[in-house]
Amino acid sequence: MWQVRVSPCGDFDNHPFQSEHFECVPLAAAMGAEITGVRLPDLSDEGVESLKQALWKHKMIYLRDQHLSHAEHEEFSRRLGPFAVDAYTQGVEGHRDVHPIIKEADEVTPSLFGGGWHTDSPFLPEPPSITFLRQVEGPPYGGDTTWTNCALAFRHLSQTYQDMLRPLRVHMSAANNFATQAFLRGEAIDFGTPEKREQGLKGTYHPFVRTHPHTGEPSLYICDTYAAGIEGMTTHEAKPLIDYLVWHCTQHAFTCRLKWQPGMVCMWDNAATMHLGPNDYDGFRREMYRTTIAGGVPV
Repeated sequence: MWQVRVSPCGDFDNHPFQSEHFECVPLAAAMGAEITGVRLPDLSDEGVESLKQALWKHKMIYLRDQHLSHAEHEEFSRRLGPFAVDAYTQGVEGHRDVHPIIKEADEVTPSLFGGGWHTDSPFLPEPPSITFLRQVEGPPYGGDTTWTNCALAFRHLSQTYQDMLRPLRVHMSAANNFATQAFLRGEAIDFGTPEKREQGLKGTYHPFVRTHPHTGEPSLYICDTYAAGIEGMTTHEAKPLIDYLVWHCTQHAFTCRLKWQPGMVCMWDNAATMHLGPNDYDGFRREMYRTTIAGGVPV
């Protein structure tokens, strides 16, 4: 007799990271924390290193009332590490690495950039490690972002299932997303350059279970938007496995949800999370800017 599915329990440990430079207030049991008591440009070098440790601990951190300029956004991001190559946009004028994500109030689209569960640009050979996003203007309701803790989700798989996944490599490609966007919009995605387009469509094979480069923590490297197959498997063999793991990871218990405010900034760890931003605010303008920090080859 099959049992009714039950909610994951145990092994939830999102207690606040302790720092001399700021305070952490956990957002949810699974992940996420608000950083209080500091404005980012005022952090010392030791404070920035402590902030990184808080990020690795909580997987996503956010701060209110920062109201950063493009220059401040760019300069602080540089303190986190070298910039990643953005797979889609070319940046704003005068700030090559600050990328706009803007939806106008009169824009109606069936498919929004970032609207499905994903980790940022996993089709690249070296996907970004940290994404740093800020809001300038947002809707009075809607436009939230949700994250899920893929390391916590991995720990809640059986040992047998974990052992089965460890040798596998997932094919991350933008081909399916490209085709869907083109069908819905009636136009192709702008990858910026032919080289970026070619890499996005070709994609890259990465470990299905990756080891975090700073903590050593294992995590599922899974993506509803970009996971296109599994090395050595047919499409029909791979799809049920990918679909199950996306479902498993995105159970409510593993997630946190952020309601944005103008002036808010947020950073997340692409090595251990997926995220999505629903297309639920037609009629309102949403103006965001992001930077991405380079990451190495996933192992």
